[in-house]
Amino acid sequence: MKNFIQIALMAFIILMPLKNFAQSDCNPYYLLEEGRKWTTANYNAKDKYQGKQHYEVLEVSEESGKLVAKMMLTSYDKKDEIVLEEEVEFVCKDGVLQMDMTKYMPQETMESFKEMDVEIEFDAVTIPEELEVGQYLEDGGIDMKVNGPIPIKMSVKIQDRKVMAKEKIEVPAGSYEAFKINSIVKFEAMMTRETKTVDWVAEKVGVVRSEQYDKKGKLSGYTVLTEIE
Repeated sequence: MKNFIQIALMAFIILMPLKNFAQSDCNPYYLLEEGRKWTTANYNAKDKYQGKQHYEVLEVSEESGKLVAKMMLTSYDKKDEIVLEEEVEFVCKDGVLQMDMTKYMPQETMESFKEMDVEIEFDAVTIPEELEVGQYLEDGGIDMKVNGPIPIKMSVKIQDRKVMAKEKIEVPAGSYEAFKINSIVKFEAMMTRETKTVDWVAEKVGVVRSEQYDKKGKLSGYTVLTEIE
């Protein structure tokens, strides 16, 4: 496999104009400070626990005009057994923040190709510094090619992104004022699968809750922020 895990972890990029270059104020939505930790948990539509992800900022430094935050990502299955432990980087350069957006790639797809040679190209997912209700955001996406005896191509497109509201939301980690952002996600391979994603994004925290719906509008699963320190 050609660095598939690391590539996939960075497959999507949110572009956030920086307020300044301070470690604690890299952008309006995330604090990249050494020692900062947070955990998210996944549930299905019946509120059954499906696993969790734990993030820890190990080191923050400036390298060649960019801010680099080295992070440890540990992913657990529904039995809380580790299935992935990988060091990744969030990079701030020229007013953009690169960060993990792997939720858009179906987990079963990532697991099935973990031993293969995978090429990935992407269009950035963008969030401006100032969000307003009613605002439309730019589309984004990712194209994957799995090399082998029978090459496989697939893509994920994030479209129709709109800021729907600013509202108070309760999650296990606390109560937040967050922007609610709707988007349509289209996964194309042998066939096309369309889902809807709703994210709640809070300043200096990031995504505190994310919900996934099928094309009929039925909830299929959700992720919530459970701890932050």
